[in-house]
Amino acid sequence: MMLWCYLMVVFTDPGAVPENWRHAAEEDDMDESNTRTISNDVATDIVNPPLFTSEGQGNASRYCSRCQNGKPPRCHHCSICDRCVLKMDHHCVWVVNCVGARNYKYFLLFLVYTFLETVLDTLVLLPSFITFFRDESRRSSSASDVAILFLAFVLNLAFALSLLIFIGMHTSLVASNTTSIEPWFAS
Repeated sequence: MMLWCYLMVVFTDPGAVPENWRHAAEEDDMDESNTRTISNDVATDIVNPPLFTSEGQGNASRYCSRCQNGKPPRCHHCSICDRCVLKMDHHCVWVVNCVGARNYKYFLLFLVYTFLETVLDTLVLLPSFITFFRDESRRSSSASDVAILFLAFVLNLAFALSLLIFIGMHTSLVASNTTSIEPWFAS
């Protein structure tokens, strides 16, 4: 399951903004003021879009100057992928992809399954780790085996604890219906 979720995070599109996307309020205004036909003004707006605030609040329209496209609410531009991502959480170097609206579920499941795997590894190594410190005379392993065991146990434990904190953070983000980027852009 861990491997499947990893592959799904890597290969699932995080959520792309459709080309020439417009805010619903803009389309309503356009329909009300221009009921005749689609005029040259619409073509001009698509070629030379109106200036919108980059990070508007509420129903205000936003425009991405890099993508040359409208930006839906909760959409952010990823400078690494060089595109706008719907409900972008972050660009994850471990999965070499953005984590957004369409692959966030798989990312969270990947974290949970990785945490469970590291906890299982730590529990399997625990008896050998305890015997290492309990009785030196009964040790049958070489020094290199003991060093590898010690290092594997400590790294698995540290990784499991850091994943637990990361899962806690993302669980609180899901509970509050926010992403890790949104607090940075709040005014």
